[in-house]
Amino acid sequence: MGFYFRKSISFGGLRINFSKSGIGASVGTKGFRFGISPRGNYVRIGVNGLYYKTMIGKRKSTNNTVLHEQNMQTSQSSDVVMHEIESNDALDIFDSNSQELLYEINKKYKLFPLWTIGVAITVLLSSTSFMIIGLLSIAALYLLDKYRKTTIIVYDIDEAAESKIQAFYDTFNEIISAERKWHISASGQVRDRKYHAGASTLIHRSHISINYSLPKYIKTNVKVPCIPVGKQKLYFFPDKILVVKRRKVGAVSYGSLILECSNTRFIEDGIVPRDTTIVDKTWRYVNKSGGPDRRFKNNKQLPVVLYSKLHFRSDTGLNELIQVSRPDVGNGLKEYLNHSDFLYAKERDGIEEQSVVL
Repeated sequence: MGFYFRKSISFGGLRINFSKSGIGASVGTKGFRFGISPRGNYVRIGVNGLYYKTMIGKRKSTNNTVLHEQNMQTSQSSDVVMHEIESNDALDIFDSNSQELLYEINKKYKLFPLWTIGVAITVLLSSTSFMIIGLLSIAALYLLDKYRKTTIIVYDIDEAAESKIQAFYDTFNEIISAERKWHISASGQVRDRKYHAGASTLIHRSHISINYSLPKYIKTNVKVPCIPVGKQKLYFFPDKILVVKRRKVGAVSYGSLILECSNTRFIEDGIVPRDTTIVDKTWRYVNKSGGPDRRFKNNKQLPVVLYSKLHFRSDTGLNELIQVSRPDVGNGLKEYLNHSDFLYAKERDGIEEQSVVL
């Protein structure tokens, strides 16, 4: 007699589901079920082969972040006390010049989602003949939600200001075009450097993608560079930085932004980016003289490369650190912010910001 494993077990309206991803559960009746799974929560409605399914609070994928040393990956991290590098909560990063705009955006983000009413209507109209009406109501209310929640920011830009905006984009394109970018979330001082390739600092970093994008429910007539920094994202508008964390939005004016740029020597135990510079070599386990520690087997040699480090700070609570594989990146942006009054004195350059209430 062989053993077998059931994929689901039912207890009345409650169903326990088993899969390779983990254990989930759902509750409801035929035509409507609410479920919890390893991939997130969901609602499914429909009959006779026609179904509608939507995820609620979908679980984010976990980044495979690793510990790097000043920086190198190591399993001997128990002797290092890590200190988080993070900003305040988005709502606590407040720019007084953007008070009206922030109030409008945050107010709209909190509006009740009307599409959930469409789900309730569809459940009530559970017969096949009315199912299409229910699905159409969900779609219509979803579009209405998008209209109600959207804030449009319009910049009136003359020819002189347009050239300055392009120069602003050029400094960001230098960062975007680098082969690899990372967000640094924590760092710690190394006590015993022989176990960490001779490095003095250990950092916790995760790979990020920097590009042009907009926050959800915000539209504008200009391109906006975006840097993801952990749970928050930084959106670089022409006159301010919007700090967005889910349904919370804060702002930092360029006049209060502090940008520090420098090159840093980094012990790389992964793939060496093509746009970096190798300046030295070291060993995974080193002795006091800098040579290989013969007590360890498979003690491989590691390259020491030159990366850029950009630190964004403000007195209002912004504190984010990113690393870029190409050396000398960020200096152009820093120089532009220091010498151009365009970004935080828009009225003198022919730029007028308007927020449109839909």
